[in-house]
Amino acid sequence: MKSSNKNSFGHGLASWNSSVTNLSDIDWTAQLRILNDVADLITPELSIEDITATIYLNVNHLIDAFQFAVGIYNEKEGVISYKGMIEDGKRIPDFSVDAIADSRFASWCIRNDSEIFMNDLDSEYSKYLKYKPIPLAGSDPKAALYVPLKLHNKVVGLITVRTVRKNVYQPHHLYILKAVGNFVVRALELAKISSKPFVKAESTRKEWRWCNEEQLSSASKRALQLLTEREKQVLFLLVTGLTNKSLAKKLFVSSTTIKTHTINIYQKMDVANRTSAVLKAMEWGWVF
Repeated sequence: MKSSNKNSFGHGLASWNSSVTNLSDIDWTAQLRILNDVADLITPELSIEDITATIYLNVNHLIDAFQFAVGIYNEKEGVISYKGMIEDGKRIPDFSVDAIADSRFASWCIRNDSEIFMNDLDSEYSKYLKYKPIPLAGSDPKAALYVPLKLHNKVVGLITVRTVRKNVYQPHHLYILKAVGNFVVRALELAKISSKPFVKAESTRKEWRWCNEEQLSSASKRALQLLTEREKQVLFLLVTGLTNKSLAKKLFVSSTTIKTHTINIYQKMDVANRTSAVLKAMEWGWVF
């Protein structure tokens, strides 16, 4: 089974690489930089509405997200809740979808634990549903992407972009949406670890502590020794949820300096972004 999964991933990666290398007009460095910025901006202190707004402000540089939303799946209640959906820069009133309905793309995505790719919704809806659904909120989309969000191999929601234009999505856009979805899931995981999901009030924020380094395992201690004292300080402040701007102000340095420190931290910890660094610091027992 593992070999099959590995081959499947390799085939998918090869197909994606083959398709994107022909898109010579795309600045991939800029796109990766935007994805990295999105990862840094999404923290567990944000509400799901704020997470949606934060992603929306950046993701439109990567993909046509005329409509953008994150749906949270409540398995016990059997509903998918949308809070903070944005269309054309304007917030849409909150609404819910029946998770077991056979007439909604979101429900299909959750039930089948599979993404949806439609460049011409009017002709492609039949791949997923018997009838074309009437939108519960916002405009009638002509193209749409849906990606399930998974936490510990369990579907916990979905992320979607939709637009009123046809034939605007390419295969690599699905990978971008999956990457953004992973940022959301990691924020959910961090909120779960701290036992305060989507808390914003300063008075209820978890008080993090740095470890006693002598009590760490040998492997954890060796990994920690790669960081300078300043990098340890920056990492700890990252865990507390401070933005780069607030972190720079607290340490009396420039935002550029903080960016340099975080890049060095990510490299030494072998992670790609802030959320991964925080999770790894917890895993190694550096913070609690």
